[in-house]
Amino acid sequence: MPYRRIILAMLGLVVALGALEFGNAAIAQEKSAKELVVGTWTLTIADHIRADGSKVPGFGPLPTGTATFSADGKYSLQISSNRQPALASAPATVGGGQGAVSQSGTYAIDEAQRTLTLRIEQSSLPNRGGTTETAMIKFLVANDLGWTAPKALTSDTGFVGTELIWRRAK
Repeated sequence: MPYRRIILAMLGLVVALGALEFGNAAIAQEKSAKELVVGTWTLTIADHIRADGSKVPGFGPLPTGTATFSADGKYSLQISSNRQPALASAPATVGGGQGAVSQSGTYAIDEAQRTLTLRIEQSSLPNRGGTTETAMIKFLVANDLGWTAPKALTSDTGFVGTELIWRRAK
């Protein structure tokens, strides 16, 4: 009986070491952040952030949007409210009334700093075209991307940023 426990313990150790080695091999083969971001993303959350850190749905409870990042460093994104007909009389967003935002330009990712720098060439928001914005990447994995922009995607000055969460488009 004691031998059986020793054999099972050794077998468990071998399996654990094998899983660890497999995990290290998978990590070594992972794509870089620049490779992972390339593609088309669908918006799931767009929350404006107040100075106190609280968040407000920036484009209503069910925003729509698409972001596209190309391998040659170009990007475009479009975000809008997804108001239902019954809510047509409601404001498009809480705090700012912004119903849609679009922008395009070039981007760069700094993996060490976990930042996404957007060089905004064109924007539907006043005074955004020709500017550069560096967002903090919250996460970037195969099918999920999230970042916090240091400026709110609204003309309302009551917000200090916008949190955007994206899902890879199928």
